[in-house]
Amino acid sequence: MLLRRSPHSGGIPKKSPGRTPTPQRPSHPSHPTTPLQLLLLLCLAFVGHVSAQFDRTISEQESKSVVLPCPVNEEKCGKLHSLNWFKGDDRIAAMLLGDSNVTSVNKEFEDRVTVEQNPYRLVIKDLKIGDEDIYLCDTTFFIPEETCDNFNGYRVELRVLENIVPPTEVVILDAKGDRIENGSVVGPMQERQALKATCTVKNTRPQPDVGWFRGTKRLATYSPTHDLNEGLYTSTLELDWQLSREDLAQDIECRVESAAVKSAIVTKFSVDLQVPPKSILIKGVEHHTVQGSKVVLQCDIYGARPAVNLTWYNATSTISPEENDLTEIRTKAFEKEDGTYHTQSELVFNASRFENDRVFKCEAENIVLQINREKPISSTKTLEVLYPPVVRVSPPEMVTNTSEIVLLNCEYFANPASLTQVVWYRNGDIVNVNDTDHYQGGNSENVALVIKATDKEDVGNYSCQLSNAIGKGISEQQIDLDVQYVPVVEVLMIPEGPVKESDESNVTLFCNILEANPSVLTKVRWYANATLLKELPDCEETREDLCHIDPSKLLLESIGRGFFYNYSCEGFNAAGWGPRSEEKELMVHYEPGPATLTHFPLVAVKKKSVIFSCSVDDPGYPESNRYRWLRGGRGPLQDIVTRDWTVEPVGLDSRTNYSCYAYNEGGKGVMATVNLEVHAPPFFIKNLPQYTGVLHTTRNANLTCRIECVPRCEISWQKDGKPIEKNDTRYFVKEKYMDASPATGDFESMLSVLHFNLSNWPNSKFDILADNANYKCVSTNNSVGPGINGDTYLNIEYAPINTTVANTTVYVQEGTTPDQVICQSFGKPEPSYEWRFKDKTIRGKTLIINTPMQRNDSGTYTCLAFNKHGKSTAETVIDVQFKPRCEIERREIDDQDTLICTAFGNPVEADFSWSIKAENETVEYLGSGDEKAHADKSFYVLQEDYAIARTYRCVANNTVGSSAFCEIEVAAGSALFIWWQEQLAWWQRWEKTTLIILVAAILGLLLAVIIICCIIICVCRRRRRQDKLHDKSSSLGEPLTEPGEYENLPFHGLQTAPNKLPFVY
Repeated sequence: MLLRRSPHSGGIPKKSPGRTPTPQRPSHPSHPTTPLQLLLLLCLAFVGHVSAQFDRTISEQESKSVVLPCPVNEEKCGKLHSLNWFKGDDRIAAMLLGDSNVTSVNKEFEDRVTVEQNPYRLVIKDLKIGDEDIYLCDTTFFIPEETCDNFNGYRVELRVLENIVPPTEVVILDAKGDRIENGSVVGPMQERQALKATCTVKNTRPQPDVGWFRGTKRLATYSPTHDLNEGLYTSTLELDWQLSREDLAQDIECRVESAAVKSAIVTKFSVDLQVPPKSILIKGVEHHTVQGSKVVLQCDIYGARPAVNLTWYNATSTISPEENDLTEIRTKAFEKEDGTYHTQSELVFNASRFENDRVFKCEAENIVLQINREKPISSTKTLEVLYPPVVRVSPPEMVTNTSEIVLLNCEYFANPASLTQVVWYRNGDIVNVNDTDHYQGGNSENVALVIKATDKEDVGNYSCQLSNAIGKGISEQQIDLDVQYVPVVEVLMIPEGPVKESDESNVTLFCNILEANPSVLTKVRWYANATLLKELPDCEETREDLCHIDPSKLLLESIGRGFFYNYSCEGFNAAGWGPRSEEKELMVHYEPGPATLTHFPLVAVKKKSVIFSCSVDDPGYPESNRYRWLRGGRGPLQDIVTRDWTVEPVGLDSRTNYSCYAYNEGGKGVMATVNLEVHAPPFFIKNLPQYTGVLHTTRNANLTCRIECVPRCEISWQKDGKPIEKNDTRYFVKEKYMDASPATGDFESMLSVLHFNLSNWPNSKFDILADNANYKCVSTNNSVGPGINGDTYLNIEYAPINTTVANTTVYVQEGTTPDQVICQSFGKPEPSYEWRFKDKTIRGKTLIINTPMQRNDSGTYTCLAFNKHGKSTAETVIDVQFKPRCEIERREIDDQDTLICTAFGNPVEADFSWSIKAENETVEYLGSGDEKAHADKSFYVLQEDYAIARTYRCVANNTVGSSAFCEIEVAAGSALFIWWQEQLAWWQRWEKTTLIILVAAILGLLLAVIIICCIIICVCRRRRRQDKLHDKSSSLGEPLTEPGEYENLPFHGLQTAPNKLPFVY
């Protein structure tokens, strides 16, 4: 490992505390040194030893602690190996760096000195006067880098202060003696003004070093004065400084350095320095602009504090945005780092011809220029504006007669002045100057326009439009050319349309000019039906009001039918009388005369028609053929405008008054009114129903009849065509004449109610047979109609009784439909019927089943007869019959082997037929068998002497039909077989199935016994084994095996055996 120690210059001489040498750093070699270079370096080192003594000065009070730093930059110098601290020439501490840092301190200082790492520094406690010296931190690196600047170590001058007193305060006073607070601002003050201040350091020791600074620059001042009072210094330093731009945004500091303070005491203030602007520049349009373009002129002023006030001028006139909405001035100021302002102002306007060749000036000043009475700084710019021609025509008015020569002048000014086009307009239309027969000039060579011979088409307003390279301009003024000619007129009426006589309004006639120049009529002649009516004004009459009037107006007052004429006029102007106008009719409308109202018939009848007729003697104008009708004072009815009105049908609402009048555009005539009388013939409002049902047990019954009739009619009652007398106590009648009902439209009516006094009837109730009768309500006639009558059949009603069915039992074969069954019952009203079976319902009196019957359709069918008073039932049974099916079984009956054939059918009674079908397919009929009092069974006893196998067959037959064959197999037999059977035991004669069941039962019982025995044996052996093991364990003291182990092994001899899981029962 290569180690290199930073060289130092040997011993360091002692230095007095009051001396302050200037620190310097020797340069470091960057290349290998030759002997000559080494000698030169040694000389330089010696010189550096004398002149460059320390890198930092630290002052601290006696008996306190101080920290001396040792800056180490390993990034620039490499990894640090060790460092040594020297006091003068004596090493007082060292530190060796590595895996375990080793620190060594001189015994003389080991109680007060420690070396610390991160950062590297030397700490001295309990400072003594003898500790004052220059301390060197000498560093050694493993491989020093060429960039390292720490080869000479780091030197610190340590001053130990004895009897030091820091200043009580540092005060800055201005020229007036007022105190300037630390950090405050003085001013405002102007450039070249003298800044005077005094810095006083009070009551300190030792004598401080006082200086005035601006940033890092020390200001030239007088020498300070030091007053000593009771061992303490009061130092004063005055400042007399001429301010300049360099003092902008700078702090003026009074710095006090002394051994009594660790760091310099700085008291400062700043100056609010005002300076004039340094420069001004205006920029914007470079060459020229075009009228209508947006122009932006920008003025920049630099270096002023405070910011300037800026004014724009157009030539010598001040520009103010308040006076011109199209001009805008945008001004803003930016503060720079030095405290001055850059003021920027933009003048924005639309260029026009008035700005051409104008000089625009930007002028700026601030308070400094004003105080110094200096002129504002300014900058100018001349603007050139290109604009289209500005045109003016003359003369403004010209009056001429037809066929005269007229000159129209056109003058202009423009930039550029050369024209590219000339256009003349008359009333907004382009004049065809190419028509040389009528015009002359009107081009770029000769702008003026000459009309060679005027006529009335030349009348109008003329304007001139000129164009150059920039655009075109048209004259704002116009030449009003007037060519005079006689008037052509027409008659106008106000109001225009027909006039109503009833309004008594006025009509004004106007003699309106269609063509005339001048268009003022000085005289007018008025005509009615081509006859001169009046010439206006009429100054020859004695009435003054007809002299000074407008002759073109004629007022017709209170228009009536006498003003019905055709009117015309003719006018007079400076050119003479014009032709008479076309005639215009004044149409006057007046209303028709009084109306006359009639109707037929004179008395109207309900539900018939009545015709009203309205007429007038004077039809009015225009002649009226329209009428208005009112009904009951309401109207007019909008849908009826004819002379005749038919009201159909006539009703209760028709009994009112009716009015009519004729009308036209002139108004309505006088109204006529009549009242209509309406009668009603007898008519049922409430008639008797054709059928009236009454329950025979009811206690209250009546019949009601209401008949409309005007004039009034009377009502009587009849039973079976015979009048019911008033003395018949079985009845009584109540009557009332009812008022008309507008809600229903019914007229006055007669109400009659026939009551049945049942208490006077036999048994106090109706008889269901004898009291059925026809009752009639009869009215008399009246003047407009015959009498009417209405009848009802009174039927005494009762609940159904005596309900029966035609067939109580119905037999039907399966697969067929049964006959119809009719249900009959008696009741009023006539009963309704339903047939019910299980959950089925069949409506109707007759039970009709159209689907084939099945055997499960057998049962009781119920007929239900019912009406609103009650119900009654009857039943019929439907028996569904079907042919039988048979089954054969073999039994021993009375010690005989017997075959039994059973029939299942309806009816149950059946006949049987037995037969044998042998193996050779032969058939032998055996008869019907024995029924033994059973209707559905037949018994056949087998013969025991048969030698071949046989098949026995049975057929059952009832009234419906025969069943299919049912069969059973019977094995062959012989005498020997029979004898052998007789010798067999009783159990040997059993059938095979029975024997199998018996054997299986016996085997199951034996198996159960064996299982029970095995269980008993296992339990006994287990208990015996446990007893033996218990005896052995008692003799040996502990058990050799677990209970239940090895009880099933076929050998013995093992004394101990491996453990196994206990057996679980």
